[in-house]
Amino acid sequence: MTRREASLILGVRESTAMEKVREAHRRVMVANHPDAGGSHYLASKINEAKDMMLRKTQGGGSAF
Repeated sequence: MTRREASLILGVRESTAMEKVREAHRRVMVANHPDAGGSHYLASKINEAKDMMLRKTQGGGSAF
């Protein structure tokens, strides 16, 4: 997932502050949570989007 895709899922801009990302994640997750009749797939994508937006580095993630 790219930052652009993540921002579209959460309804924020790519440059949004971390606190606003958390607020957007909470709002979208409440509306789509599996316990409230939402989809497990959508919930996982929403969480993935939050993780992407809160990631500080854009490196490959390799320790080597």
